[in-house]
Amino acid sequence: MIIAKNLCKTFQSGITAVNNLSFHISRGETVGLIGANGAGKTTLIRLIAGLLKPDSGFVRLFEENPIGRKAKYGPYMGLISGQQKTGAYSTGKVISTAALQDDLTVELNMQIIKSIYKIPDDLYNLRLSTLSDSFGIKSIMHYRADQLSLGQRMRAELTAVLLYEPKLLILDEPFIGIDLIAREAIRQNLQYIAKNRNTTIILTTHNVEEIEKICERVMLIDKGNLIFNGSFDRIKYTHASINSLSAVLIDKIPDMQDLPIIRYSVENNKIKVWYDSTAIHTKDITSYLLSQCEIKDLLIKKPTVEEIISGIYKEDNNEQYYH
Repeated sequence: MIIAKNLCKTFQSGITAVNNLSFHISRGETVGLIGANGAGKTTLIRLIAGLLKPDSGFVRLFEENPIGRKAKYGPYMGLISGQQKTGAYSTGKVISTAALQDDLTVELNMQIIKSIYKIPDDLYNLRLSTLSDSFGIKSIMHYRADQLSLGQRMRAELTAVLLYEPKLLILDEPFIGIDLIAREAIRQNLQYIAKNRNTTIILTTHNVEEIEKICERVMLIDKGNLIFNGSFDRIKYTHASINSLSAVLIDKIPDMQDLPIIRYSVENNKIKVWYDSTAIHTKDITSYLLSQCEIKDLLIKKPTVEEIISGIYKEDNNEQYYH
């Protein structure tokens, strides 16, 4: 479905946004791209979509190069960005990335998409009714696209793109401005089309919880480099041993220097210890604390996926794990 080999992109500023990336995404996979601002996620997406030309290496979609064959990909690819307007309808010169034209109503936009992608009347009516109910856009069908709030526009653009059911759906920060109810509707629709329509989905968002709910695999990008490529289960398995222990102390602060822990911090009468449970057992740390001081309260916590991912980034940058 998608093959990237030694993909590189450096801008005139000298910043290398994508550095020698190679990966494969199969048909029907749901993949989350995670990275800090400036990590290279959006550049990578634009390279995949054919909106940018790589300096070296290549990317193949449907066994073809997206650059120079944009018109062919209109019916097969949908790209939506919550951060910026992404383009215009497919004309043979510009790839079909934006779902809505600003000067047209939502309803007219949907009808144009129906015409462009030759969606039969009965199928169009069924899909539009189902999607507009799901995303709650029936009340805004007569608004021009440029009159919509950010959240309304995102829901309308998702409706428009899903009307023609692209084989590849690329979503760059699609949850910006979206309320909780709409978020759940988006998640359910994405999960459905991935499972039942064999749609390949690439999703970027700073909300790791959303990616975990939708995606089977995650790719971590840092400074243009791919530092992790695998399942959430693999992330959890390889880093699940890192725990934290927090305690409220009544009297003195114990000395933790002799224990094989990662680090600890003290603030007022509270101590927090990060440790690898394969190096020292929780009961041993607890017993040591109880032998050194009186404890009022104790909490042991395993890291969230977001904390684990943060830790992977810190490891990659040679920083102390779990600040």
